[in-house]
Amino acid sequence: MGKSSSILLIKPIWWRHACFTFFLFLVCAFFAFVNKFGPVFSWVGTVIMFVVSLLSLLDQIFLWSRLRVDEQGFSLRGWFKNYSFSHHEIKDFQLVEFAGKKLLTIELSEESRKHRGLTQQTIPFPCSFGQPAEEVLKKLRLAIDRTPRPRSD
Repeated sequence: MGKSSSILLIKPIWWRHACFTFFLFLVCAFFAFVNKFGPVFSWVGTVIMFVVSLLSLLDQIFLWSRLRVDEQGFSLRGWFKNYSFSHHEIKDFQLVEFAGKKLLTIELSEESRKHRGLTQQTIPFPCSFGQPAEEVLKKLRLAIDRTPRPRSD
């Protein structure tokens, strides 16, 4: 990445995301037609599930959730947390076993952890966007730009 200004974009697998959105719409339709628990419960369930499924669809269309690697560094956007790290802050990426699943983690340099006020050794990424964690780890390790540059601290 150092000499070429290419951009690596890791995003959710489209068919998995589409199936999840379709499932949310089906649950929304279920709540629209169920009357067993009363009309208030039915309407509340319908509205909530419609909003969530619409957000999921918009996320798929506009790529709100994604990991972008460019000359500035690594930018991870999700629904609930956003992370941004410069290339010089990253020491390495690792895979950690958590609850029977492989979880990507980022290991920051000692200086970066102190600057950000972090005490933990690694920071977990919430997901690998439906892709095998090993493949994403290889891509991330290859994308680290070790070219010396002035820091903008």
